[in-house]
Amino acid sequence: MENAEALVLRTVDFSESSLILTLLTREFGKIEGMAKGARRTKNPFETSLDLLARIRVSFLRKKGDVLDLLTEAKLLRRFRPSPSNFAGLYAAYYWISLIDALTENGDPQPGLFDLAVATLNRFEAGTHVVRTLLRAEWFLLRQIGQQPVLDRCVACGKPVTETNIVRAKECNQRFSFGLSDGGILCSRCRTAHRQVMSVSAGALHDLKILIRPKRAERALQDDRRRDEQMIGGATPRENALHEATLREEWAETPMERSTINEIRGWTNQYFWQILGKRPQLQGALALIARYDPAQDDPAQNNPAQDDSAQDDLE
Repeated sequence: MENAEALVLRTVDFSESSLILTLLTREFGKIEGMAKGARRTKNPFETSLDLLARIRVSFLRKKGDVLDLLTEAKLLRRFRPSPSNFAGLYAAYYWISLIDALTENGDPQPGLFDLAVATLNRFEAGTHVVRTLLRAEWFLLRQIGQQPVLDRCVACGKPVTETNIVRAKECNQRFSFGLSDGGILCSRCRTAHRQVMSVSAGALHDLKILIRPKRAERALQDDRRRDEQMIGGATPRENALHEATLREEWAETPMERSTINEIRGWTNQYFWQILGKRPQLQGALALIARYDPAQDDPAQNNPAQDDSAQDDLE
């Protein structure tokens, strides 16, 4: 008997009383199992097997292609966005379908599980949904070993520095990105490669902000601890200034909507290349952009914050 923390990625009805589930577990990676009797009124799963639910599950491992047998499940957290949070809901469905498509069974990746859960928590809060999804997708690429090379030419190794990108952005220049090569191509190497797309320097610049890793968790905890100590005797202005230091650059930096759209298209193209087809539910991306509150402000200078969305994506 095995026990694991799991996220429900997919459910399929099987017979009149059972379910076949695809679960992403922290301890065992992705698994597929049968929950016998899960559709009956009285069952050992306590209505915990809903899509997107985080559960604690017990199951019997089976050899070969035989489905694992789920014996018990306990709900840890249900995905419950507000009724108006359509962007978060569509993003969550797209996110778990992408994870399902890009992962193999039986490959434990605790970091991927933590990323999946933290991303769903942000979707549930409904803030910065478009940016959160893009950031999570590129972190997912890193987790599965498919992260593109953005800091040098993937063919010859010529550096692409931040200074190079800023100067190119000021001059409205573009970079070449090799979809099959998985990275930036310099002007010399570009002609010898196929499946190359052109991306603006602005898109490359803003993408690198979106996927910039957060500060070390220990440092962040220390900052918050000092913040709590200071707020007790600080003036409102001091509190506001200190709160500003805790904002996340990837969410707060003003970005043009056209640039975000370009990064979205770039990301789509790269996932098509990896999967060999369009990701399932990709049609939901337009709805996510339509309903994301942050998208209503093109400058996105001061989007609303939600304390429940402070889980870090990496």
